[in-house]
Parts: sequence; structure tokens; C-alpha cells
Amino acid sequence: MSNTRIRGRGAQFNPGNRFEKFYVEEFKPDELDYFTVEEEKKKIPTRFFRDESKTVISRNDSYDIGFEYSVNPYRGCEHGCVYCYARPSHEYLGFSSGTDFESKIMVKKDAPALLEAEFNRKNYKPDFIMFSGNTDCYQPVERQLKITRETLKVCLKYRNPVSIITKNALIERDIDIIQEMAKLRLVSVCLSVSTLDKDLARKMEPRTSSPERRLETIGKFAGKKIPVGVNIAPVVPGLNDGEIPVILKEA
Repeated sequence: MSNTRIRGRGAQFNPGNRFEKFYVEEFKPDELDYFTVEEEKKKIPTRFFRDESKTVISRNDSYDIGFEYSVNPYRGCEHGCVYCYARPSHEYLGFSSGTDFESKIMVKKDAPALLEAEFNRKNYKPDFIMFSGNTDCYQPVERQLKITRETLKVCLKYRNPVSIITKNALIERDIDIIQEMAKLRLVSVCLSVSTLDKDLARKMEPRTSSPERRLETIGKFAGKKIPVGVNIAPVVPGLNDGEIPVILKEA
């Protein structure tokens, strides 16, 4: 295979789905230069599909995960982080964990209404909800769709506590809602910063906000007295482990 990169994508190939019996892979001989030229020009468009889920709260009983409830307005993630643990979950939808994960996004447009319906159920047990337990709720398309924003409004209305983790400075757009929740001690925010090296970030996390912008967001939220922290993950020995003290100092 050519060693050129697919522009704007973290995954550089689309492996077969482990649940499918058959998989067809295009043959590209390394010795033919024109394949290299085509690969350099290749850009994969992002497509969005409506997710018809009937509920929006995911529940888990794993002893090593510190929350029971999570809400993910999107399945798949445009950020395209090469190390994302959520990639294999895309295979349950018939997609690949490779470029499909970051280019074929399922959108839960009904998430706010579904969450309100959950809150109104007689058997709902109040507990804090993790936003982005699987994929980032502030990935780029959220700027237009505002599903996360509307879902947070529902949480504020019902005084249900939430925790948010993201790699996108877009969360600043919703600082008005989040600040109101903070006054009621209903929210905590965490910005994920895995590296301060711009070049490394573009390779590992091609469509996220720059590390500098994420640090700025931490500063803005702290200035508004919103509980905010930094998540340093993943830590890859020999790649970004030496940055931990610097990231903590900057944060």
C-alpha cells in the first residue's frame, strides 16, 4: 500500500467488519505510481444518517466505569482520533471501525425529546449523566445541529446533573447553559488534552480543536467558576508520556 495519507482522516484504511462473512479489498500494487497520485488526492466526504433509536440513555454496570448513565447524541465521530476506543462499536451498525467511523455519522435528532421522556418515566432513577461516554458530543456537526445544546437544556430544566468530556472548544458556545448548571452544582467539564505538539495532534486527532484552544477553554470555564479539569489520554510510552508535566502545568 502507498504510504501517503488520506487528508483529514485519522484512520488510513477501512478494515472489514468482524461480523460480516465476506469482505472485498481493493488491490493496489505499490509499483504502480498512479495509485500513489490518486491516494494523495483522495478525500473522503462525511455523510450523516438519522438514528432512529427509541431511547437515548445508555446504561452500564461495569465495575471499572465510574458512571451508570451516558448520553451520546452521535454514533461515530468526525474528530477521527486514531486511538478511539469507540471505533469497534461502529461495526454493530454494519460499518467499519476505520474511515467509516469518522465519515459515516449517525445523528440522534430526537435526543432532547427522548431524554425528557426518560426523565418523566415513573421508574427513572435520578443519577448523573455522562455526555460523551462513547463519542464526542461536541464534534464539528454539533455547530449546526445543536443537539447537545438542546439536550443540556432538558437536563437543566429537570435539574439532572451531568458531566461532559470533549476535545472541542465548541463547548464554549454553550457556556450560558453550563454556567447556570454550575450555579446549581449540576455540572462538571473535562477537556481532553493528549499532546501540546500541533503536528502530533493533527496526526492523532485530525479534526479536533488545537491543544492551545482547549487550554483556552479550560481557562474560560475556570474564570466562570465552572468546575473544569483536564484529561490526559491516551498516554503512549515514547510518544507523549514526556508531556504530562507540561500539560498539567499549562492547564
